[in-house]
Amino acid sequence: MKAMRVHAYGDRLDEPMVLDEIPEPRPGPGELFIKVKAVGVNPVDLSIRRGLANYVSHLEVPHLLGSEISGEVADWGENVSGFDGDEKVFGYDGQREAYAEYVVLKADFVSRLPEGVSFSDGAALSVAFQTAWHALVIQAKAGPGETVLVHGGAGAVGIASIQLAKAIGCRVLTTVSSGEKAEFCRSYGADETINYREEDFAGRCKELTAGRGVEVIVEVAACDNFDQDLDAVASRGRIVLVGMGTGKGPMTEFRVPGVLGKNLAVYGIAAKNLEPIMSHVIGGLDRMWGAHNFRVPVDREMPLESANECHQILQSGKFMGKLVLTL
Repeated sequence: MKAMRVHAYGDRLDEPMVLDEIPEPRPGPGELFIKVKAVGVNPVDLSIRRGLANYVSHLEVPHLLGSEISGEVADWGENVSGFDGDEKVFGYDGQREAYAEYVVLKADFVSRLPEGVSFSDGAALSVAFQTAWHALVIQAKAGPGETVLVHGGAGAVGIASIQLAKAIGCRVLTTVSSGEKAEFCRSYGADETINYREEDFAGRCKELTAGRGVEVIVEVAACDNFDQDLDAVASRGRIVLVGMGTGKGPMTEFRVPGVLGKNLAVYGIAAKNLEPIMSHVIGGLDRMWGAHNFRVPVDREMPLESANECHQILQSGKFMGKLVLTL
């Protein structure tokens, strides 16, 4: 089968992923064998390509990338029920081997594609909404009437977090880098947008909450924002660190008294920590897809063999929503 694989680590994003021919995987017990139609592209893919130790210490080149797919069920292993051949599905790939024609996923990590949702749109759902659920529901335990600050609202996790927070009953503020992105975020439910290139986001959060600060922050660029988050958050608030920032990290500095003085709860999350309860998360989201029409808009689709170019666009930040590779 065709697969795009990393052959060397480094900062150059025009190489060195290479289109290879590799053997097809086979499903084991509890697994689905899926013909891939589309693959979601995520910032963690860039961190792995750069060779950051916490992501690649267990890997050997060449290897695959990719954490989410949509496609059709082609086969399954023992102890799998409830799926039919050619059924349209989307899901999370915990092995990060999605840049390929076929993948094997745990059946518990897979959902049926909602009616009317395309393969490309389906490939954009899993990581964004599972991350948003992890941050808002499991860690922050956001509740109705609270104010949530979502950083990077025009990105996939940002758009998912805005929609989920609104479904919970929260007021949502979000940071953006342009007027176009502000309008985009408002169209998905954001109550207020803050252009971080023109405004002090922490000061603006205080203004918009009558000096109190926000109860919850979903932080996707901790290496840039974490210290300022301490000024934006309310006393006894919760900050959930979702990511370092695209191409950032891994170090930052912050004022320890800023955490102590407000009795803050600071959480870090990673997809691997969600895996033991993934069936619960997917069940919760499956109950909400129809009622809230959740979606992550796809900015552009590119063929699998253009993955290097796609990563350059991801690094640039010049997109809104999701980038998707198609097969």
